[in-house]
Amino acid sequence: MSRSARNPGSADSTTADPLPARARVAARLNQRADLLDEDGHLHRVQLQRRTGDLVCGDRVETDGHRILRREPRRNALVRRDGYGRRKTIAAGVDRVWIVVAPEPAPARFLIDRFLVAIHNLPAEPRLLFNKCELDPGGARRLDRQYGHLGLHALPVSVHEGTGLDALAAAAEGGSNILVGQSGTGKSSLIDALLRRAGNAPDQALQTATLGQTGEGRHTTTTARWYPLAGNGAWIDSPGVRDFTPELDDADALERGFPDIAERARECRFRDCRHAAEPGCAVGVAVAACELPRERLEAWQELRAETRRRD
Repeated sequence: MSRSARNPGSADSTTADPLPARARVAARLNQRADLLDEDGHLHRVQLQRRTGDLVCGDRVETDGHRILRREPRRNALVRRDGYGRRKTIAAGVDRVWIVVAPEPAPARFLIDRFLVAIHNLPAEPRLLFNKCELDPGGARRLDRQYGHLGLHALPVSVHEGTGLDALAAAAEGGSNILVGQSGTGKSSLIDALLRRAGNAPDQALQTATLGQTGEGRHTTTTARWYPLAGNGAWIDSPGVRDFTPELDDADALERGFPDIAERARECRFRDCRHAAEPGCAVGVAVAACELPRERLEAWQELRAETRRRD
């Protein structure tokens, strides 16, 4: 049985139409999936064991009734859960927008941890400072922390409409996933962007206000693909409270911190921990304010976590 709709924001009419020969996974829903055809219609399909691990963004082939195979992935955004299990969030990602906001305040090293995963995809990292009307100087503070990486935070506000045109222009021609903590307004941003593009979902994206604790409520439970004109797309993803990137080896950590890796080549010792070793070029750069101290602390924390898992 397939289900089709005018766009992937809603799937409100059931049809007996055959599945398209090739389709995009718009969302994975436990043992079902919403497949998006070239005309923008959704088809809901029951998954079988041999289907394998399907996630938002995957391309699949069908025989008209069931999925035959998943096409090879170009890349996949992955995290580790609290038990160390591998969780794939989405596939086929071109840009990853890390969304932070004044409320809830960003968790310590959250941006750095996302950057490790993004650099290892690889994909293009971007920074968004949402709800900027609550903190006009927030984007500038992020620039001081990450500007040396070529990352400059884009201030946006759904409430005031600030930065939405610039965000839409920067997202053209590729798949863009929003990631970040719960309550930072990812779903509200995508909803506003789709409406401005005249491609709004039939049903508003599910959002919620912050609780009394200041922590965002989880409203998005699975990543979902929203196509745009010109082969672009927005991907909404579930909010997190923390993020553990997948680090298979020391090279993955080095790729995740290109600023530290560049300086580390000048260290006296190849296995320098960048702590108190003599001849540590990274330490010299931090002391000279050429590298933010927080970047080194984030590297040290992830290095320690990786060694504990090994």
